[in-house]
Amino acid sequence: MVFASSIQKSQIPVGCQLCEGGNKIQWKCITCDSLMCDKCKDGVHLKITKDHRILNINDIGKQELSKDTIIFSDVKCDEHSQQACCLFCNTCNKLICPKCITKVHNGHELIEEEDYKKGKVEQKPKQKSEIKLEISKEYTTDLTYIHFIAVCSDGSMWMADNIKSKLQHVKLMENRTEVITSLNTQIYGIATTHSNDILVTTTGETKLKLINTMTGQITDSRYDVKPLYPVGIHVTSDHRVIIGGWSGDIPCHRKMCSDGVDQEGKQLQEYEHDKHNKPLITYPVFLTNTSNGNICVVDWLDKDHRSRVVVLSPGGDILGTYTGHPDVNTKKKPFNPGGILTTPSDNIVVTDMDNHLLHILSDQGQMYYLLQST
Repeated sequence: MVFASSIQKSQIPVGCQLCEGGNKIQWKCITCDSLMCDKCKDGVHLKITKDHRILNINDIGKQELSKDTIIFSDVKCDEHSQQACCLFCNTCNKLICPKCITKVHNGHELIEEEDYKKGKVEQKPKQKSEIKLEISKEYTTDLTYIHFIAVCSDGSMWMADNIKSKLQHVKLMENRTEVITSLNTQIYGIATTHSNDILVTTTGETKLKLINTMTGQITDSRYDVKPLYPVGIHVTSDHRVIIGGWSGDIPCHRKMCSDGVDQEGKQLQEYEHDKHNKPLITYPVFLTNTSNGNICVVDWLDKDHRSRVVVLSPGGDILGTYTGHPDVNTKKKPFNPGGILTTPSDNIVVTDMDNHLLHILSDQGQMYYLLQST
């Protein structure tokens, strides 16, 4: 199950504002701010005024428009007449509704109304630029492995080594890490809260543990997913906590539950089964989310950690799954992510430990770029 609070409210598309027929909007008068159908554009509106500027809504990407030019939700979708438009597809140069996104425009360059009004519409689809990573600084630590890491607002970090059963709070010095707090424990998920404390998941506990960054004290948090056991955790920008839960089945991990809860610990929405009553997720080991509310899950499928990335919409539908690239992910070197995050532009970045790769995906889980480490 997955709990999430950001569920979009439905909107009622409007028809032509100049007639009572409810005809589909095809035009907008920039001068008098009227939305109209083909019939009224050439009829009643033309008779009233001849010097107004009229814009075809399908050509909005070709014009430089004022901020009050058009409201996406006022426009009915060309393909789904009962749906209000919500995004502008810069690839196809048209307004689209939620149904269009998954069926036709999956992976296209989609622009939100706010960005469109700020003039962030390109005349042509953007070309994929080559991505290059450079090491700016290196630090040494006494940990053998770094399985989990969380960054605090002051730049200090919590790092976990499950081989040594060590969880350390460190600050970065010139070329090394200085230990502030060291705890003897294994964890299976970690996230920084907005109050700069640390949430972790531990063995055999249904509640998340809360670590006070100032004192190092560990206490039970208010987040409990009983009867499941929490695994992956993620704190969103709007203070929700997304928790990946597991039923405890070994070794097949048959049951999955991911919980989204608010600051008071109240469960907001559950995701567990699809519309065919099949489990959405097997074992949700790593979690993140995009700015539009999509939940991205690294899902372990078996005891050998054969994995996939699953992207869920705020409504709980699977928007996309990614199981690695066939040219590099083989039976001997399967897709085995060691972490996941989203960038400010909503690309999903997934580490591939066995192949020394970063898989860069779209916000719906489609392959965008493979980046080889050196």
